[in-house]
Amino acid sequence: MANLPDHVGIDFGTHSVKAVELSKISTDRPSLVNLGSQITPKGVINSEEKKDQKKLADVLKKLYDSSRIRNKNAVMALPEFSVFTRFLEFPGVKREELKDAVYFEAKQYIPMPLNEVQLSYVPIGFNAEKNAPRVLVVAAPRKVIDIYINIAMDVGLDLMAIETESVAVGRTMYKSTGKKNLVMLDFGANSTDMSILSEGYLVFSQSIAIGSDALTQAIMNKFGFQYQRAEEFKRNYGVAEGVLEGKIYGVLAPILESVMVEVRRGVEFYKNRTLSIAPSDYLLSGDGALLPGLTEYVSKSLGVQASVANPWRNISVDDKFKDIVEKSGPSYSIAIGLALKDE
Repeated sequence: MANLPDHVGIDFGTHSVKAVELSKISTDRPSLVNLGSQITPKGVINSEEKKDQKKLADVLKKLYDSSRIRNKNAVMALPEFSVFTRFLEFPGVKREELKDAVYFEAKQYIPMPLNEVQLSYVPIGFNAEKNAPRVLVVAAPRKVIDIYINIAMDVGLDLMAIETESVAVGRTMYKSTGKKNLVMLDFGANSTDMSILSEGYLVFSQSIAIGSDALTQAIMNKFGFQYQRAEEFKRNYGVAEGVLEGKIYGVLAPILESVMVEVRRGVEFYKNRTLSIAPSDYLLSGDGALLPGLTEYVSKSLGVQASVANPWRNISVDDKFKDIVEKSGPSYSIAIGLALKDE
């Protein structure tokens, strides 16, 4: 497969659209060329309405203009909740038979007619004991893919590839940590995306339909706050125990525990499916990862070692970007992973 030229990674989030442009992506230390972010209009993500796609395209144009990004080559991510993924093994199947085998198996697992999805798979190693190739099957609705193709065309971009958010995050975390075995939790506005990296391969992903907006809403409901004030309380106090007599913790902890229940189920499914030991290192990314007390909560609840990801590690950052990078923390993880895609 041909290597991709330097390009812009574009992450369409519920609250913001983010873009990252890197150079020298095939080296040990890529360089940040440019980055930017703009607020996402409400309700436009994955919308099939032409007017909503136009709004999203206009925001992307504004991002390019305000950040002075000139590179028209782009790689985009599909929201994780719109993608179906499945880890599969094929005992006794030869390499040349794998494509047909994947298609046959996929029909049993994908809850849509296959003629309505774009189906692909990524080889992720080999189970020698079973004489079985391992693959990650990925299927995305064609109508969702078309949305982002339309947006790219409207903005005048050369869309070089579309992939899933979890694949992009996995690439980022492997680049930044060098660790081949990780559980990654990406805390977004409407969902928490969980994925597992094993031997450097993405082997499991799921989208949990609880995000940081649910935490803000819980504070609004409990204390009668307006959205902005509830958001400030969430960001300032989070799930740090002992703060404000534990009142905010008491509201947010049950919601976070619902996420942890789904994470445990995901880990158990992975262990039973692969007969492998689950990684004990957990990396937290996304805008919601900076919630005060979150790493301690996850570590205690799951009995693991959790930490906030630093996706900028091993990337050369010019001084003019230092303030943005330091404040953004892990929120650019998806865009960085997209910009790092080299083939």
